[in-house]
Amino acid sequence: MCFTPAVSLSIAIIEWILTTIILIFFKRTNFRMYFAWIIYVLGFYQFTEFMLCTSNNAFLWAKLGFITYTLLPALVLHSVLRISGKNMKVFGIYLIPFAFSLLAIINSNFITGAKCTAVFVQVRLALIENPGLLQSSVSWIYMAYYFGFIVLALAFILKDYLHQKNKIKRKIRIIAFIGTIMMLVPTLLLMVVLPHFNAGFPSVLCGFALFFAIATFIIAYLETKLKKIN
Repeated sequence: MCFTPAVSLSIAIIEWILTTIILIFFKRTNFRMYFAWIIYVLGFYQFTEFMLCTSNNAFLWAKLGFITYTLLPALVLHSVLRISGKNMKVFGIYLIPFAFSLLAIINSNFITGAKCTAVFVQVRLALIENPGLLQSSVSWIYMAYYFGFIVLALAFILKDYLHQKNKIKRKIRIIAFIGTIMMLVPTLLLMVVLPHFNAGFPSVLCGFALFFAIATFIIAYLETKLKKIN
């Protein structure tokens, strides 16, 4: 949520500090490792916003930002599946985000607009802006991937919570669920109530992701209370 470049950089630093603390001072479990790297990626996205606002290469940093936030749903789903002990081919999870990332890299006109407003970073994509059946279909595929993977991750977290007998593990799952909800729901509400936020959707989403980072830090602490670390 880029209110100013300084705020974007501050959020990035906070997320990177939390990640560093989790990786250095807590025992490395699947939960901590995977979720810590998600926070690191979120921090990098905030850094791309800061660079977009302060450098002369706004389109370059907008493209790097797009690639970064495009990978996030796949990272979240992959992490949740590994933590839940479910096997799924990594290729299948990352196929769609890699395809969109490659499209962004090879298409020099992929970014049609990029600016830092008073409230958030606004990036316009040829994928969405250009009319036509093909662009519309590709745009819907992207949105279905983005929200679909996050909803799937939430479903697996909730299912894992319901099957857990250990109270601390149940608390860990519900905090992960709430942290993800607090990242997603406020963003969607803003998009519905204030449609002009749509162009800044990634900026708003990754701003609220600070709640996810805090939830992950709480989870890392709670795991220290487990008698047996998985």
